[in-house]
Amino acid sequence: MSAEGDRSGQADSAGEERPSRLGRFIQTYSAFLSSFVIGVAGLVATSIWQYRQSQISAQQAKSEQVIAQTKAENDWRIARAEILSKNLNILSGQGPGSADQKFGVLLSLTRGAIIDPELAVSYAMELGKQNPTYMRTVLEATAQKNYEQMSQGFKLTCVQRYGVQKATDVCKDDALAERSDAIAQVIQDEMETTAAAHAPAGAGPMSLLREERDVQARPAKMSWLFTPYLQDLYDRRQWQDIQTFENFSTGARLVAALVLATTRTGELVSSTEVTQLDQFHAAHRHWLASYLLGGTCESECRGKLADVMLSSYGQANGDYNEAFKRMLLSSRAEAAPAYAHLHARLLWCQLDDEDVARFRDGVLVPGLDAALANSKTPPAILEDLVGLMALVPEPATTDAVATAAWKKAEGEVSKAPDHLQRTYNVRRAAALRERQNPPAVIRKVNFCNAPTVTADMPGSTLAAPAGRSSQTQ
Repeated sequence: MSAEGDRSGQADSAGEERPSRLGRFIQTYSAFLSSFVIGVAGLVATSIWQYRQSQISAQQAKSEQVIAQTKAENDWRIARAEILSKNLNILSGQGPGSADQKFGVLLSLTRGAIIDPELAVSYAMELGKQNPTYMRTVLEATAQKNYEQMSQGFKLTCVQRYGVQKATDVCKDDALAERSDAIAQVIQDEMETTAAAHAPAGAGPMSLLREERDVQARPAKMSWLFTPYLQDLYDRRQWQDIQTFENFSTGARLVAALVLATTRTGELVSSTEVTQLDQFHAAHRHWLASYLLGGTCESECRGKLADVMLSSYGQANGDYNEAFKRMLLSSRAEAAPAYAHLHARLLWCQLDDEDVARFRDGVLVPGLDAALANSKTPPAILEDLVGLMALVPEPATTDAVATAAWKKAEGEVSKAPDHLQRTYNVRRAAALRERQNPPAVIRKVNFCNAPTVTADMPGSTLAAPAGRSSQTQ
């Protein structure tokens, strides 16, 4: 019994001292394992070091590329400055024959992107005073040009501003009419190019019409700038393109309404087109009238639009009548600037005589009749309307219809309260006196005693404006 217990204890003791398989493996291959661990650690460290070195190399390469690019740009700027300095004398030259030299140099500098776009446009505008065709070529070759800068070079002629050209100081700047016409043609070409390239909305010249207030501030210039383009679309009956133009912004819709209202003068269309064109113009008349009295067009906006509409009143062929009457019969606060613009234009005869007669018979006389027939018309509006009536001539006796309407209006004024008749008489006498002896500051804009410029007179620009046909005075 004792011997068996001793053998069992020896076996347990031998089992505790015997190593496991893992232990035996470690004991047997300890040198190999040490080498393996050290090798793996070295491999990881080497990989990390190589990765960091590659990052440093990439950063160095990128830095060297930036340095090289910066150096190349600086070298190019220096080269551009040297080229420009050598050609400044030619670009700033004056005198006969200088236009050809300036054109060649400027076109080369522009196509080679050597000259800044704003500087190119500036030199092109100066070149346009001598040769508008040269200017147009340079502008069309200028990439990333500033259309706002181009619009500043567009100068309205007297025909575009007033609908008539007179031999006065204010019309002397009409010498730039051909340059302005070329700028409008560039706008047309750029619009067509942009549309063909399917450029994003607002690209190209349309950037001028993005902000509504910018268009309200200068509606005449904006409408004449885009007249050739819109006129061409209308002539070719491109209704979808016109719709796309109008949908761009409210400013674009306003420009289209002002331009397209004067595109129907003298047009000969087939009977099948009459209905479509009538609906087209009726929609634009309705929109323009609503816009004039809308909340976004404030009083000063109405005054400027009234000025533009009056200048092209005859060409609108009666499309402006309803809009004018609604505007003049609105409240004094809304209509005051419009009355001020109309008063100045009529007082100083800044309108074609035939258009004065049309405006009298189509707007003033019917407007006064409607105002007198409405007992709720404010007295101030009646007084303003009578004041405008005092500035226009009576109809010719040969026009029986107009004479009858005028006599009727005079009779209604005479039956009205005494102050209306007195206002009419006082203002008519004052207008006659001021026209004969205007103040010194007004003489250069007084068209009443100035001879009308005809197409065959030296310096005439009646045929210059692009797009809408000018009235032959």
